[in-house]
Amino acid sequence: MEDGLEADLRAVAAARVLFGHQSVGRNILEGLEDLQRALHPPVVRVVELGSAGVTDDRGILLHGKVGENGRPATKCEDFRRILDQERLGRVDVALFKFCYIDFHDTSDVTAIFDVYSRTMDDLKRRHPGVAFVHVTAPLRTVDRGPGVWVRERLGRRNRSKHANARRGEFNRLLKERYAGEPVFDLAASQSTLVDGRRESFRLEGAEHYALVPAYTDDGGHLNAAGRRHVAAAFVHAIRGSRTF
Repeated sequence: MEDGLEADLRAVAAARVLFGHQSVGRNILEGLEDLQRALHPPVVRVVELGSAGVTDDRGILLHGKVGENGRPATKCEDFRRILDQERLGRVDVALFKFCYIDFHDTSDVTAIFDVYSRTMDDLKRRHPGVAFVHVTAPLRTVDRGPGVWVRERLGRRNRSKHANARRGEFNRLLKERYAGEPVFDLAASQSTLVDGRRESFRLEGAEHYALVPAYTDDGGHLNAAGRRHVAAAFVHAIRGSRTF
């Protein structure tokens, strides 16, 4: 294991982290488990919400599902509700993520971001001791190939490209609004190969990003290679959110 990754894992292990997610979040936690197999024993204590013994003040990565897929506002509401529970004990770092399914090719990105920003700004005011990490929206692969090219030339809408463009628009708004604050750029890690190249496509004259095909088996969820790659970025972002 690289020294930097081990240092990230040990720093995160000392913190009390709350992580709200759905299925891609579960993939990231599976990747974290993969990474920790190189340590004997694993250092990050990963516990699901609702389990006993979460208020013992030891370092913990406490996680659970938030909201309903396809209804991003419910994820904001649920994250707020969970964080406000006194039985969580101390929380050092908190973050939650949307799912790729929360954005489609005609999503009103401004409305989604408005709900998100109002939720996070309110939580930051009411929980000044918590380091909040903003998370970019995850991406999917895009439809490609000769048949797709022909359909596009005939003027047919490539919905997978437009949906990723909507996710990218949300991510742009997030990084502009919260510049200087901690961000886990999930979309960037999903679209960046190990050699640093980005998986991208052009749409209406602009460049957009997509999930690297080698990181997924179904176009959206992370496979073994993808989840390890993204999990390393996940712990690095958490470590960078505060001084442990």
